[in-house]
Amino acid sequence: MAEYISSNETSPLKGRLYNNSSETDLDLSKIAEHLMEKGIFEEVEVRDSFPEEYEDEIEQIATALAETQVRNLEKPERDFQTESRDIDFEKKLLLGEESGLTSVLYDGFRLSKAFSDLLPEDERSDSYLHIIFTDRFFATWKPATKRYHARVSAYGFPSVISTAGVVDAPARPWGSYKIEKEGDGLKVVDESEEFEGSYVAHGDERLTEIMKGYALQAVFYHLHLGPFCNNKKCALYNPHLQVNIVKSKLSEPDLCTKHRKVLEELRTKVSDNR
Repeated sequence: MAEYISSNETSPLKGRLYNNSSETDLDLSKIAEHLMEKGIFEEVEVRDSFPEEYEDEIEQIATALAETQVRNLEKPERDFQTESRDIDFEKKLLLGEESGLTSVLYDGFRLSKAFSDLLPEDERSDSYLHIIFTDRFFATWKPATKRYHARVSAYGFPSVISTAGVVDAPARPWGSYKIEKEGDGLKVVDESEEFEGSYVAHGDERLTEIMKGYALQAVFYHLHLGPFCNNKKCALYNPHLQVNIVKSKLSEPDLCTKHRKVLEELRTKVSDNR
């Protein structure tokens, strides 16, 4: 894993946003602008996906990513060998030869560790905030329930946010879909017209606005301020239901009174160190 260098000075951050998502409605330049408006960044740079910068190391990267896959939801340990087909699959994903929206599940924090080794060595201090937006669907292990739970985000260095997870991890409104018998199997019937707007879907034009909230969570986590809030109308609220994603990430103003005050105090400290 990459070495992480810590600093105590409250200095302006340098943001790095990476686009590993195939969602066409995701505009990282707007998320970068949103972060810059908070007054605590020196710069926020939008970068291409990692593969374009590390083409010569594709085999090594694919192997590391394959080793973050989850096969058993009830075991945090990896009790299986990574096979060549898993590595080949990851290669195809990295090279854009396979759709990023797959049924493969990853361990969110292991995925973050795998990505951390790809960060530029001169950007591995806490002066830098790295956020990776990915198609990969991941989960994290919860000791209390002794099983993996699907997530939208895994905060660390770097933080990883899943555009697949925001669609499929939080529960949809009751009745927004139903399961019907089809032949010898079952199929999910989407009733999106009746519940339109109450949940996030692939190709959702609100995706960029929603992801601004998750990016702010990454910022607060990075600054050791706690990424979550109990206020359902605050962008830092951690929703487990789709309806609360819509409510918390699309509210105006984006932060609650408490966290606007926290941000203002932080902005003052950062300004003093410019």
